[in-house]
Amino acid sequence: MRQLLDRLYAFSNRFTFNQRVLMAAILGTAVLSMAIFSFWLQNDEMAVLFTNMAPEDASQALDELAKLGVDSELENGGTTIKVPESEVHRMRVELTAAGIPSRGIVGWGIFDGQQYGMTEFMQNVNFKRALEGELIRTIESIEGIQAARVHLVLPKPSMFKKLNEPATASVVLTLKHGTVLGERRIRGFQSLVSGSVEGLTLPNVSVIDQYGIVLSQNYEDSTVGHSETQLSLKKNVDGYLTEKAQSMLARVLGPGRSIVSVDATLNFDRLEQRREILDPNSSVVLSEERTEVTGAEGEGGEEQSTTNYEFNKTVENVVNEIGGVKNISVAVFVDGRYEAVDGGDAAYAPLATEELEQIKRIVQTAVGYEVERGDKIEVVNMRFEDTGPAMIDTESLFDNPLVQTVPQLVGRILLFVVAGVMLLKLRSGLGSMMSSSYTPSSTTSGSSGGGSRGTVHDTSGLLDLDDAATSTEAILDEVRGYANEHDDDMADLVQAWVSESELTSG
Repeated sequence: MRQLLDRLYAFSNRFTFNQRVLMAAILGTAVLSMAIFSFWLQNDEMAVLFTNMAPEDASQALDELAKLGVDSELENGGTTIKVPESEVHRMRVELTAAGIPSRGIVGWGIFDGQQYGMTEFMQNVNFKRALEGELIRTIESIEGIQAARVHLVLPKPSMFKKLNEPATASVVLTLKHGTVLGERRIRGFQSLVSGSVEGLTLPNVSVIDQYGIVLSQNYEDSTVGHSETQLSLKKNVDGYLTEKAQSMLARVLGPGRSIVSVDATLNFDRLEQRREILDPNSSVVLSEERTEVTGAEGEGGEEQSTTNYEFNKTVENVVNEIGGVKNISVAVFVDGRYEAVDGGDAAYAPLATEELEQIKRIVQTAVGYEVERGDKIEVVNMRFEDTGPAMIDTESLFDNPLVQTVPQLVGRILLFVVAGVMLLKLRSGLGSMMSSSYTPSSTTSGSSGGGSRGTVHDTSGLLDLDDAATSTEAILDEVRGYANEHDDDMADLVQAWVSESELTSG
């Protein structure tokens, strides 16, 4: 150990003070960087476990995570809980099994406890709460629904049927981002609630969203009479006919070579007719009545008869369905053909009249064109402008989970590269420091001829020969004189040479 310490001391004496400080700083920085880098690699990133949690659910979730020994963080005012990314899926299963998050929803479990001494009023209130809670849980399990509230009004039954009031319900839906409810889904919610509550009919269920917009108002009546529904039906008809004609032309002319637009006028008038048709050629005797009148003493008489016939009768109730097509207007744009020209761009050539007539007849057949109905169609041949390359949808691109992980991957790669460069620089710097030795510097001055020598030493105490001593004997005399006067300095110098020789040989 003593020899090892001496060697380390001798090795450190080969460097200047600034070199020692620089080497210590580099070694300390390298050790600290490696420690931080190792800790960062071992530290798991935090991922979202649950969002939009109620305070009571968040408290229960934190207690359960603490029991399981899992680190957790709160964000967004305590409504979001984060756990290590490797534990997200396991913790969701664990907390769900424990009934978290429950959002404070009370279901049929409210009747699991003892019910002794509870009044009829409290039992009715608990029944209503349990029914509302179960409906909320069912609605929230449907895709696209973030949260829901259900309010039931259950009037007391009366002994008089005329005085009974119908049950009503209101459903408030908080939709997830980008979710749009259609007619069938809204009717599905109404059917779910009305079918779960006794005495509740579908028209008495109101559905609104988180912005207070009534979603079920257009579907309370089975007939189409509201402007929004009429517009939606018109869009469906226009889109269906346009797609039929457009897809057919795209197969013939090529994609992007044609544009089709169909405008359909629909009939929303509701007409009911009753017809009775009699058949005079077919009759059936329904009843016959005869009356005979005789005079006095049997003289003369009169006979009358009445016969009732029933004819065959046909009764028809004709109801014209609303939403029928009155007429349609079709506009078609088609591109021409491009012919290659030597040494230049392709030349545009319009389509022939026969080709345009063929396209017109094809479109008429596709959309169900009828002259008697007053339909119109126009086919125009026109050169299309080059719209250039399609624009990239940056929003959908950045929503891609793979793109979101790219910055993290790039950051880790750069960190690895920086650490590797630092290690290489440190290795080369330390190698150059160990291979270089300290060069002593001192100043000696003497006078020849007089036999007397004067030596001036610097603060380092190392030997530097006089410039006037050029011969070998003069140099040896200077060395001997310096060695006799400075025994300690010469011992240190010899020891440094020996240490350098051992390091070089090793």
